[in-house]
Amino acid sequence: MPIKPTQGLKNLSSNNLRYDLSQIRINRSISELIQMGKNNREKIPFEAFAQFKPVKRDAVSGIKHVEHKLIQELLPLRHKRLAASAFSFFRGTDELMAFDLSKQVSSNIPVVISGDAHIGNFGFYASPERKLLFDLNDFDESTIGSWDWDVRRLLVSIVLAGEQIGLNLAQSKEIMQSAVETYQQILSECFDEHSAMERYYFSTEVENFLKQEADDEPLPKLWRKILTSASQRDSEQVVKKFTTIDKRGHLIFRENAPRTVHVSDKRFKEISNHLVKYDQTVSPDVAVLLSQFHISDIVRHSVGVGSFGTRCYLVLLTAIDGSHLVLQIKEALQTRRFQGFDVTTPYSQNGPDNGERIVTCQQVLQRASDPLLGFYHNDDSNRSYYVRQFWDMKESMNLTKMDHDDFQTYAKICALLLARGHAQSPTAAIVRGYIGKKKKLANSLVAWAASYSEQVHKDYHNFLTALAANQL
Repeated sequence: MPIKPTQGLKNLSSNNLRYDLSQIRINRSISELIQMGKNNREKIPFEAFAQFKPVKRDAVSGIKHVEHKLIQELLPLRHKRLAASAFSFFRGTDELMAFDLSKQVSSNIPVVISGDAHIGNFGFYASPERKLLFDLNDFDESTIGSWDWDVRRLLVSIVLAGEQIGLNLAQSKEIMQSAVETYQQILSECFDEHSAMERYYFSTEVENFLKQEADDEPLPKLWRKILTSASQRDSEQVVKKFTTIDKRGHLIFRENAPRTVHVSDKRFKEISNHLVKYDQTVSPDVAVLLSQFHISDIVRHSVGVGSFGTRCYLVLLTAIDGSHLVLQIKEALQTRRFQGFDVTTPYSQNGPDNGERIVTCQQVLQRASDPLLGFYHNDDSNRSYYVRQFWDMKESMNLTKMDHDDFQTYAKICALLLARGHAQSPTAAIVRGYIGKKKKLANSLVAWAASYSEQVHKDYHNFLTALAANQL
């Protein structure tokens, strides 16, 4: 079934679904914003960040509620992924930390945040010009929120991922310290040395990072290997790995139940119709490109850890010249909320479509995004989805293969990119004024992250206990 030509943006839903970015727009000069941040230190001193305040909640109950909305037959595989390690559990249960963060001391200076900026959510992908980029690459929890939520999640992930490669807490604290100092340095440079346009045009191209190998701190050795393998991950490679020829001679996806299964005829038609809505959210040049393709096959295909069990699909498209494109459709769930644990912040919005929220925030935080990135809303089921290319030079670092030095360099690069992403919000100038360059902030955030990592281990233990008792 062909994707119908776009009818233009005028056919999109009414404006009450638009994600509102007015909270990060402010009519002040950079110097005024920086001074606002400095003044805020008197109200919320750095020392107030240091102590983790335990929150009364039941982690297992929270997980159950989240999973109530997921595909039930996939839960055993999801549980297996969560149980792999404390870091895997942390990756897949971001709602627990979000609730805990909402009860901690925060500066509450808003920027567009990833919402899930752990060290495993940075990776490689292709720019529209087919250059290999390295940047944040997961935005399911992205929203407008306090900058420190992202920084704290990055720091805790350093502790938990560090444990997997044999780092002790003292070594992890050293790496966390350097990550915070990098974040401070980059944010300072963004607003003290660079113009708005220079901040916008900052390059995350991998070749630029590789050129820095002559510096005192070379990049992880794994990057060269990734550069080669990522360039080979495109739709044609997906076709070779994931498809087969059926009895009628048609190219179709290969099944691997329950992770990968073909959709019903009814769902096939539903998704085909919804891709027409998606087509109206991409740029005109992409719409023209898509008009050359027809849908050959669709499967439900689950990926990730936290998103495993959500409604995700792969769509095989064939062009009029016989080439292929594989789109990934992912369900966009409401961010950070589950029964009994309301994670409402001063910046929460109830109106926007969640697919549009994810796409909007991704385009703000990333230097360049997938040109095929778009979204649609299923009015019948009231579910939101976002659409992107599958694979398309996407690759991630294998953290377990890193040594101490590589891991420290990698963590600093992630902190650099996080600061660059936050700096796209004008309000980040207030953050720059608040955080300054002193080590007091790093000391406090590192102490908090070390304490919170113990909470993650407690939650992980309770999860494993409930799993063994068949309570999940």
